[in-house]
Amino acid sequence: MPYDFLSSDQTLFSNPDALDPDFVPKKLPHREGQQDYIASSIKPLFHDRDGKNILVWGSPGIGKTAATKRGLKDLEEVESDKTINQVFINCWRFNTTYKVLCEVSRQFGYPFTQTMRTNEVMEKITEKIEKFDGVVFVFDEIDKADDYDFLYFILEAFPKKTLILITNEKDWGVDLDNRIRSRLVPETIEFKSYTSREVFDILQERKKYAFYENTWSDIAFETLAEKAAEYEDIRVGIKLLKVTGEIAENDSATKVTEKHTSEAIDRINEFKLKNSTDLTDEDKFILSVCEKHTAKRFGAVYEAYSTSGGVKSKKTFRRKLEKLQLKKLVELKQTGEGFMGRSTIINFIGLKKRDKIIKTKSTHKGLDEF
Repeated sequence: MPYDFLSSDQTLFSNPDALDPDFVPKKLPHREGQQDYIASSIKPLFHDRDGKNILVWGSPGIGKTAATKRGLKDLEEVESDKTINQVFINCWRFNTTYKVLCEVSRQFGYPFTQTMRTNEVMEKITEKIEKFDGVVFVFDEIDKADDYDFLYFILEAFPKKTLILITNEKDWGVDLDNRIRSRLVPETIEFKSYTSREVFDILQERKKYAFYENTWSDIAFETLAEKAAEYEDIRVGIKLLKVTGEIAENDSATKVTEKHTSEAIDRINEFKLKNSTDLTDEDKFILSVCEKHTAKRFGAVYEAYSTSGGVKSKKTFRRKLEKLQLKKLVELKQTGEGFMGRSTIINFIGLKKRDKIIKTKSTHKGLDEF
């Protein structure tokens, strides 16, 4: 039987944009409850009341930002005589009060702030407030901000607003200045990690957006979904969909096969979602200390960190370690000893060992979950 080849003007992709990181689908499977909660925090603004402030937290790549962006898009479609503006800022990129306020000003329609001082930018923003009946502020990766004075300004200056703060850290905000914390008082939404079945459903839905019908073999897609479930990051699955489709097209194939999926999985270490580019310089410094002092107690590792030039408090250092544990780069193991049985051993894993563990798991794991 002759092999089925694509012609030069054919493609497997019906909508390749659906696999871009910024694409927000109309339907977000298994996040309906969280979307409803986000919508309820904004709803009071349409009734001349202050909105709710919420802290959205959970592991990386499990739909926090996508669900929030979906809420903002739905807000744009609401028919109302109220003017509810929205501001979306990533605090990795805009990580100081000055940068945040300049970006707020830009999104309010006044971009000319480069030569202004912070208080002058605040004045420009304040001039715009009366034009809106309410504002929804979303601060993605809020834990990446170097300071939080911008939160105090927003909480004080805007009479009707909703603040949505997105983070990987459950206890973000415990070290906030009391004057900010007492005004913020956020409700909390937890995004739990997807199950293998949910990962399958989500990627199946995204595949429908991105590819023509009947262009994937069942085994090719099942293999891909299984790999994405191991990484517990839906972004890896979406990246795999894109790369697998591109590999199949380069083969001039009219159907994606297990061979194409396997080749894409072999490139997993090239993906920038789960490697060291996700880490700040501080994260890398902490990892280097953990590597040198692996299998030691928390107190000893923190002392080594401090004597090596680390300046974070013990509480912040522990939060950083918990975040690195979410990335499977370290392991925090309770010994049952010490004060109230809370003594912790820090075991270094690192990127190479982690990826080797994941690869070993994938070799022995079946598709029964699907």
